[in-house]
This record gives sequence, C-alpha cells and structure tokens, in this order.
Amino acid sequence: MDPKYLDSEAANERTVEVAHFDHEDIPALDPHEERRLLRKLDTYVISILGVLYLLSFLDRSNIGNANVAGMSVDLGLVGNQFGTCVSIVYATYVTFEPVYANLLKIVTPKILLSVSTLCWGCLTIATAWATNYHGLLAIRILLGATEAGLFPCVNMYLLMTYRREEIGRRLSFIYVCAALSGAFGGLLAYGLTQIHSSKLAGWQILYIVEGCVSTAFAPIAYFLVPNRVDESWFLNAKEKDMCKTRLQINRRFYNPDEHFNWRDVRRALLDWKTWCHGVNQFLIDITLYAFTTFMPTIIKGLGFSSYYAQLMTVPVYVVAALSFLVFGYFSDKYRMRSPFIVLACVFIIIGYVILLAAPQVGARYFGLYLVAVGLYPSTALNLAWCSGNAAGHFKRATASGTMQLIGNCAGAAIGYIFNAQSAPRYFKGLYVAVGATVLSIIITVVQALLIKRENERRAKIVRDGAQDLPELGDDNVHWTYLL
Repeated sequence: MDPKYLDSEAANERTVEVAHFDHEDIPALDPHEERRLLRKLDTYVISILGVLYLLSFLDRSNIGNANVAGMSVDLGLVGNQFGTCVSIVYATYVTFEPVYANLLKIVTPKILLSVSTLCWGCLTIATAWATNYHGLLAIRILLGATEAGLFPCVNMYLLMTYRREEIGRRLSFIYVCAALSGAFGGLLAYGLTQIHSSKLAGWQILYIVEGCVSTAFAPIAYFLVPNRVDESWFLNAKEKDMCKTRLQINRRFYNPDEHFNWRDVRRALLDWKTWCHGVNQFLIDITLYAFTTFMPTIIKGLGFSSYYAQLMTVPVYVVAALSFLVFGYFSDKYRMRSPFIVLACVFIIIGYVILLAAPQVGARYFGLYLVAVGLYPSTALNLAWCSGNAAGHFKRATASGTMQLIGNCAGAAIGYIFNAQSAPRYFKGLYVAVGATVLSIIITVVQALLIKRENERRAKIVRDGAQDLPELGDDNVHWTYLL
C-alpha cells in the first residue's frame, strides 16, 4: 500500500515513537545468555500455553471419542445430527476469533486466557448431562464462543514475546500439544469409558473428568501467565532487562506501547495476503478437523473394536507431534514457510490416496500416519507465515484472527462433508480433502511467487535510496516479507 493512503495523524504519532526508539543506545546481548533466556522462556511460557491448548483441543474434539463410546445412541441422534453437533461449535468459534485477538492486549492475557478456560471447562462438564440433540447442540454453540478466546490469543502472545524468525518453532510446540491431546485423548477415552457405573455412561464420565481438569487449571493459568514477558515472575532482574532489550530490538515488529486504532484493522482487511492465508487455512483445516474428529470412527471402520480404535489413534498422534517438531525447526532455521507448507501437503495427499485406494487394512492405517505427518505443520506454518508478514500489533491481530475465522469455517463444514451416510470409509469426504489440499498447494506457490516479486521490487527501491519509515509497518519498503 502506498504511504500516501495512511492516516496522517496516526502515522505522526507512531513516527514519534519510532524516532525515539531509533536514537536509543541499545546494548548488545550476549548470544549464549540470550539462548539461555529463550530456553527459560520456552520452559515456562510454551509449557503453560501448550497445556491450555491441549485442554482446549481435548475438550473440543473429544466428541469423536464420546461418539465411539455410545453417545449418539444414548442421546437418540439420528441422520446427520452428530455431524451437525460437531460442526456447530465452529459457528461461534469463528465469529469471536478476530474479536478476542484484538482484545488480548486491552483486557490482558491473564484475564482473557483464564476466564476462557474456566468457561469452556464448565461447558465440557455440562455436556455429560445433555439428554437430547437440542441440549447437546446448545452446549456446543456456547463451547465455540468460549474456546474462541484461546488460540488467537496464544498466537498473538507468542508474537508479543518472540521475534518473528523464532515463531515457527514455538508454534510447533503448541501444535504438538494438540497432537498430544489426540494421543492423550485416545488413552483417556479408552480408560474412562471402561468404567462401569449404574448412573453414568462411559462417555459422560469422560466429559466430566476432562471438564474438571480444564476448570481446575483456569486459576493456575491466571497466576502463571505474565501479561508482559519483561514482567515474568520466573525471571530474575538481569533476565527481565534482557527481555526489555529484546523488545527494543524487535520494536519494528512489535511495539508494546502501541494503542488500538481502526486504521490497522482496515489495513489488515484490505491486504490481499490476509484473504489468501484465510482461504488456504480453510482448505488445510478440512483435513485437520476431519482427521482429529473422525479418526476414531475411520479406524473403527478398518475393522477394530470401538475401544481398540481409540487406542490405535495414539501412535498416529505421536508421529504427528514428532514430525511437526522437525518442520518447525527447519522452517525457522531457513526463515521460510511456503516450501514446508507444500511439503506437508504432499504427505497429506499421499496418505489420503492410500486411504482411498488401498484395500488392505494395514495399508490404510499406514495412510493415516502419512496424513498425520503433514497435518499440523501445514496449518501452523500458514498461521506463522500470515502473522510474521504483518507489522503493527492490531493489523497482525486482525489479519491472524480473520484468517482463522475463515479457516475454522472448515470445522462447520466437516460434519456435512464427512457425514454419517458415508461412514465408515468416508469416500466423499476424502475426495474433498484431497482436492482441498491440492488447491492449497497451488495457492501457497502462487502467493510465495507474488511475495518474492514484491520483495525484489522493494529491494530495488531501497537501493535507490528510499527512506526507512518503520511507522508504516509492513507498508515500509524496508520491510522484507518472509517466504
């Protein structure tokens, strides 16, 4: 966007801030001490956020395990009512994501994350007492509205804490927790649904236990999550000073003193990259949500018993977690996102083709592993790519929130794509997922080529002596986009 379109008053305010920053004498950080600081931040910050995401993903996706354990029969669900209950949670989830992303800095992370956790934990417990289709539907609608506060805020919190070239690896750890929630959810579902009670079914016990865990963690999150990294309770005075220095160095990417303004919201909504990332996320999330929700049913369709099918999900999620650590590490190392998104999508396509074509049970189960390899890297790296290429906190919050809004609409669609009538092989859903993944590769490649061309155009302007204007955010010609 041409700088002449910027709001002059807002630009002047930010010019003062950046000018002040440019003249500060920023001390150099010792690389060894900075690595130790990052390890400490990872140990505390990533662990806390990872547990929150694990609990969130567990409470949202455990409906698949509950269904295998007999929930649909007990509630008298018919036709595609189960698929509707799976999908409806995303109607409110996607609506509130951009709102929560922008509220994080205003309300503070402590309050937003802990209150969200408390609410979804209570709703998970309440699911155990749903008695019919309409009761389950109402709870799922409210669950989406409360859980929507977590992941956009986790993403923005990471961007407030780390540099953009450090985000891929950290997001990979967060998504690993989602994979672990799948593995842990399978084990937990297997164990809890074995409990026999005269008053409660196994799936009810599953919801009660998982909801109580989330509810109990809410006050812990309030006391453990620092509002700012340089105010962290687990850092000593020297480490807090190092965090302040890192914030100064990273100020071009994130300014902790920035205030909300509608201009940055408009910039995000008028940026073509926001919508490309959003469509891409939708296409990839068709695989993510279908896989995590319907895998127990797919495995059951391979010929395994309902309880054994839950156990068979565990190693698949372990492979997903390990593969993502590898993708996240190399994506940060080479400071590139698009090649690794494409590679992850290739694994997904091969896995789905095997699921569709192979008659042997073992081969189809192996196909699930290949899908798992590309499952989380593609979604997380697309998010890291979008967030890392937007400057100005509230432009970034709006861009990432909007792309997740579009992406999570896939959750509302999968209940109809993977409908009850096509179980247990789900041919229709698998064909749609393959087509969506192919289209995702095309969009990723085209977007990367357009960004590369824009970087080359900016490099030429900089060589011609263009002024560095950090107050323009990513509209500044000195800003280089990540590929």
